Amino acid sequence: MQLFQGTAASKPSKRRDLAWRKVDFVQPDAAWKDHLVVDQEMSGKTPLEFVRLFFDQGMVNHIRDQTKIYALQKDAKEFGVSSAEVECFLGILAFTGIVKMPSYRSYWSNETRYPVIADAMSRDRFEQIKKYLHFNDNLTHKPRGDPGRDKIHKVRPLIEMIRDSFMKIPPEEHQAVDEQTLPTKQRISLKQYNPKKPHKWGYKFISRAGESGFVYDFEMYTGKGSVDVSDLGVGADFVLRLARGIPKHKNYKLFFDNWFSSLDLAQTLSDQGILTLATVRANRLKGCALESDSKLKARGRGSYDWRVETQSNAIVVKWYDNKPVHLISTYAALDPEDTCRRWDGKRKEYADVKRPYCVKEYNRFMGGVDLANMLLEPFRIDFKSRSKCYMRIFFFLFDLSVVNGWLLYRRCLAAGQKPMNLLQFKTDVARALLSGASLATPKRGRPFSDADTNSQKKRNYTCRPPDSTRLDGQGHFPAWIESKQRCRVCVQAHSKVKCVKCEVSLCFTPNRNCFLTYHTM
Repeated sequence: MQLFQGTAASKPSKRRDLAWRKVDFVQPDAAWKDHLVVDQEMSGKTPLEFVRLFFDQGMVNHIRDQTKIYALQKDAKEFGVSSAEVECFLGILAFTGIVKMPSYRSYWSNETRYPVIADAMSRDRFEQIKKYLHFNDNLTHKPRGDPGRDKIHKVRPLIEMIRDSFMKIPPEEHQAVDEQTLPTKQRISLKQYNPKKPHKWGYKFISRAGESGFVYDFEMYTGKGSVDVSDLGVGADFVLRLARGIPKHKNYKLFFDNWFSSLDLAQTLSDQGILTLATVRANRLKGCALESDSKLKARGRGSYDWRVETQSNAIVVKWYDNKPVHLISTYAALDPEDTCRRWDGKRKEYADVKRPYCVKEYNRFMGGVDLANMLLEPFRIDFKSRSKCYMRIFFFLFDLSVVNGWLLYRRCLAAGQKPMNLLQFKTDVARALLSGASLATPKRGRPFSDADTNSQKKRNYTCRPPDSTRLDGQGHFPAWIESKQRCRVCVQAHSKVKCVKCEVSLCFTPNRNCFLTYHTM
């Protein structure tokens, strides 16, 4: 796969002399001049391998190294942690997003113990890693008041690495730029308030996503000056910054809402060969005289008016639904018209409402970032971290990597193959990360159960390990067990040999070597 990189956008000058006319829109060549690259060879990869395309071993090693450095800086002592333990920590985080509990300690509590997590790592070890978990060297953080101070310095390397890995994936034709709100109640200046979002308080990310929900690029909003690309305003700067990763002059279509849009932004993107369609605020249309709201309302629901800026060949459409909405586009105009169903509150029934083509196109492709938010929400990693405000951002980046991995897995799926849903995919990833940790060592402390040891023992159920663990060829050693258990391969026979990593019984006799068969086929 190739990394699509665009050149830095030059700062455009604001246009002054505009010529708005009610004339036919000159339809440009809007045919997509690229194609979606689908690597069929990737269809055989495991879920963990898809996620590692974005959250790779280099990031795990970076977290390991920075965690050790932070431990020395904080407590002046060496903290031994391995990459396998960091992966186990990530697997536990993934499971906390799937199986919700009031606090992370509940997974180890006697009353609510969750064996998948509790058996993978002790609670004290988890808290140790959580205490020292770090992503950037504090010694390189500039002091308060310094003009070059980075507000998200503590997670900046992780953001850059993950963003670069996202941009390696070939993009879709239709993409949208919109806000993503990461909910938080922490008292920090980076937190933003948006009353129109389900989570009113949170960190704000501006993301570029395809129609499938795949997030290709993102930038965290840290206030005015978060990005500095042009003199068109904060919203336009974000769009131009995120549009750098879109191949130029290949008729990619970019959608965004009225917080970002303006005529100058549409023209700047058009000069780069990127077609746009967006809602726009009326006070940004610079003398575009459209019919008043009262006239459109009198003509009825579905009425519209339009003007074309003849110099830039951009069309502005004012469409009246429940209230007027303005749209600006450099490729989608009025035809072909169609109808949409809307609820009529007065007549208490649905009615067909006429709409121009640009409205239909906007409604169809604007929801890429909203779809990504919808996929993130059900299994979001969510537990409190009072001392480290940036942990929420780390959780968000890992969740986003898993969701992007699932979407890429669906894209590369072989024809006729039934895809696993997001819950199955994330569970497989979490189990593979847990099993990738170093072999379990005896844990100190009293046993979990105080039950009578003389009582009849219940049959233990062992889960089938994911294929990424079973076939990785690492740490699969035979061990002798006291009682025979049914062989996982030949089923009919019983064996006293067990794989210490997969935790399944397998035949290992002169006549049968199910142990080898299980780990190679």
